[in-house]
Amino acid sequence: MHPQGEPLADSGFEIGKDGAGLIVVGYDGTGPSRNALAYAAGLARRDHAGLLIAFVESLTSATLWFYAGAPFVPDPAGDLAEDLRDELRGIAVPWQFVAMRGDAIRALESLADASMADAIVVGRSRSMWHSVAVGLARRSRRTVLIVP
Repeated sequence: MHPQGEPLADSGFEIGKDGAGLIVVGYDGTGPSRNALAYAAGLARRDHAGLLIAFVESLTSATLWFYAGAPFVPDPAGDLAEDLRDELRGIAVPWQFVAMRGDAIRALESLADASMADAIVVGRSRSMWHSVAVGLARRSRRTVLIVP
């Protein structure tokens, strides 16, 4: 309201907003990351937000295995994408899956920056002193939710 009691014209600009518009979720198929996904999906449903689900493969992971003498390249991102379809079936939330390589903390923060996400949701690892969750909480410029 204007000081004289007249409503202000709708300028289309909103200083704050209720809830999130986009949430980045770190997902690797482990129990804590499944918990983070479930929490983020519920939050996104309530806020009418979208999910950007990210799998970050470490640069130190093995990229070439041998099976019965022949080279075999594992595809963890492909397996997780299939897993996500099952996990999010019936959830009325728009979502997209992204696979990246590199340092998980930097990758999730860069993805959140590039997509202008409101929050990052990750699961708590067993080793909290070296976890992605702690690193994100220390360096991120946005809300970081750590789900047990």
